[in-house]
Amino acid sequence: AYNPIDVDDIKSRAVVAEGVNCENYFCCVARLTPDKDIETVLRGFDLFWNNSGQKDVKMIFVGDGNMRSFYESIANSLSAKKQFIFVGALKNPFGIMRGAIANILSSYSEGLPTVLVESMVLGTVNISSKCKCGPCEILGNGKYGLLFEPGNFEQLAQCLYDVYNKKIDVDKMIKQSNKALKRFDADEIVEQIISLIS
Repeated sequence: AYNPIDVDDIKSRAVVAEGVNCENYFCCVARLTPDKDIETVLRGFDLFWNNSGQKDVKMIFVGDGNMRSFYESIANSLSAKKQFIFVGALKNPFGIMRGAIANILSSYSEGLPTVLVESMVLGTVNISSKCKCGPCEILGNGKYGLLFEPGNFEQLAQCLYDVYNKKIDVDKMIKQSNKALKRFDADEIVEQIISLIS
């Protein structure tokens, strides 16, 4: 059984959460550590931004970690350097997640990446690496979100381009992902556990 997700709590916290002073942005909510592969997000966004005619769209990182200065130095070396915003760790990132064009996860490995489920609850489409555990299962092998090969920033750039330019039916994907949330409902999971014990 999955870990239960409190859908109502996430939605209520999103209402009171602080946002950011821009309307057109992608977000990445993750620890800034090697396993999260933030460099792929940086390079993927940079390629997307250049291929899109340098639109006024931002890439916001929510989180902190021992690689923050390293990732910021990479960001400052790229042509899209003015589009990157590192806001640090937030107790309530849901306001930023709710307002994003898409949420990005670029990990090399995961267990059950809760951030993908939280994004689904908030009605924000996910773009995720299809690393060994978690994302493919949560996102229905691409039915409930977009997937790219870990470390492949060119594929990520294409996903960003497709979502930004509405080359895919994002609304349909969000509706499908919303229906798939029942798997994480607390009552549903309790029933599964009771059945297993019986």
